[in-house]
Amino acid sequence: MNTEHGKCLIAIDGNIIKSKTIGSFNIEGLDKAIESLKLAIDSFCQKDFKLLIDYTEAEGGTPEVYIKINEFNVWLNKQNIIAKAIVTPSSVMAEILMVRTPARKLLNEKVFSAEANALTWLKSQS
Repeated sequence: MNTEHGKCLIAIDGNIIKSKTIGSFNIEGLDKAIESLKLAIDSFCQKDFKLLIDYTEAEGGTPEVYIKINEFNVWLNKQNIIAKAIVTPSSVMAEILMVRTPARKLLNEKVFSAEANALTWLKSQS
């Protein structure tokens, strides 16, 4: 078994799940992060929720990571998600995510460069 790379911190604030990714991810690290996110989503017991993913400290991932992120977004599309905000200071990272994870296009999603703006937008979504 390979050592997992990358770290994911999750917090819940009302109906908003906040996920902060740190470092460079391999598939093992992403599997753990997705497992944690799914547990947080399941804790809403099929009630509506919003998701904020903060990539400001992320360094990217292996090609397999993007396949897995897309699979997660396919699953996410079937959940009671109202809106998803992505925070990244890099327009290049945002573009890579858009190209490699096409399932995201079905979500009410917006990309931001600052968490405060992302939270303001999420709170306005219903």
